[in-house]
Amino acid sequence: MASRTAAQLPATAQWYPLKDNAVLPAPLARDPLDPSCYSYDPHTGALVAPLDPNKPFVAHHPDFVALLGPNPSLDLVAAHDDYPLFHEAGIWLNETNEVVFTANCNPDFRNPLGKLRLDGSRPLASSWDVVEPQPAPGTQPSVVAINGGTLFGDNLLLCCQGTDAVPSSLSLVSPSPPHTSRPILNNLHGRPFNAINDVVVLPPFPHPTDRVDLHGEAATTIWFTDPTYAYMQRSPGYKNHPPQLPNQVYCFSPATGEVRCVADGFAMPNGICFNHAGSLCYITDTGMIAGDGSIHPQRPSTIYVYDVVRPDPARGEDEHWGPRLEGRRVFAYVDCGVPDGIKTDKAGNVYSGVGDGVAIWNQHGTLLGKITLFPSSPAAVVLPSSLPLAAAAKPKTRYCANFCLCPGGRLCILAEDRVYVARLDEGKVSGSLLPERA
Repeated sequence: MASRTAAQLPATAQWYPLKDNAVLPAPLARDPLDPSCYSYDPHTGALVAPLDPNKPFVAHHPDFVALLGPNPSLDLVAAHDDYPLFHEAGIWLNETNEVVFTANCNPDFRNPLGKLRLDGSRPLASSWDVVEPQPAPGTQPSVVAINGGTLFGDNLLLCCQGTDAVPSSLSLVSPSPPHTSRPILNNLHGRPFNAINDVVVLPPFPHPTDRVDLHGEAATTIWFTDPTYAYMQRSPGYKNHPPQLPNQVYCFSPATGEVRCVADGFAMPNGICFNHAGSLCYITDTGMIAGDGSIHPQRPSTIYVYDVVRPDPARGEDEHWGPRLEGRRVFAYVDCGVPDGIKTDKAGNVYSGVGDGVAIWNQHGTLLGKITLFPSSPAAVVLPSSLPLAAAAKPKTRYCANFCLCPGGRLCILAEDRVYVARLDEGKVSGSLLPERA
């Protein structure tokens, strides 16, 4: 199987035979942030089964080859060496062919909001524009410490983690100048949220996708995660008041104002998405990495999946009675970093930003492969076997917090100080949030 599949691989891909590496020479030496395809000889520092850093598409299953197509590529499209500007959100604007992104942990609490055009017409160091939201008349400023986001109708729906002076909120921002903003939710029955992290919209049944033209329907709901990351990352004046709620997941009905807790039992609920049919909800738990940066390998680095149970009008159930989540179960465990942002495609595959790039599973939780973000220099990846482990740099990869599935089989990958675009098979890869024509 391995040799036959390897012969079919495109030039930019490599086959990593899991079966051949089910048993590795003892002792093993690898920590949870090391690239998942590496282990080490702790005596010599030599790599076990090293990868080719010039081939970023790492196939674990033959089905991954079909997703890649004949000529997959990975290109650097933006760079900012001084600051982790490209961190979260990853919202596709179909009308302008742009990706909206947010930055990471800005000391002035704003976490800049930006838009990146993917046409390659501008230099790497200036290929984006910063967006400055302006509060709508009669509203207080709410767009501070932005993290995740999605579309809600014609507007951006952003997760604002808040400060001591400005409560965490879900806020709408116009994607066009003057980028008017207004909060639509900032409390749970008077209690402040911890620090809203990620958000997704579930249109009413039976529509099988997140169509923005349905966001005004009465049964449309907004789902979001609320961990304590911003509190744990606090600096003076920034989320110093202790959290008032457990780390939970909520469902908000804009039509009625109802907010319900729909899932709990997480260390750190983080990314959230639905499958294309709206029948499954995926939620990531990134508890392995605490907000203070400490690593706890025995805490979750896990994707959970739930069944979405909608009200049944045939049984006299009102559409505003739900939906709810049932049947929590493990979908996948990530062994390099944590599963942060999460998306699905229309074929049911699940994508998540992890410690060494973007991992892709099929709908059954089988890891198909990874888009691995190796550094630009192969020398940084190859560990000299003559050096002891403590004296040599380990292989490095770039962390991906979030990404965006774009038309044309593209993934726009946000990697803190870099943005990459991966091009896969246009006919096989289409994001669940994209219009049907995309």
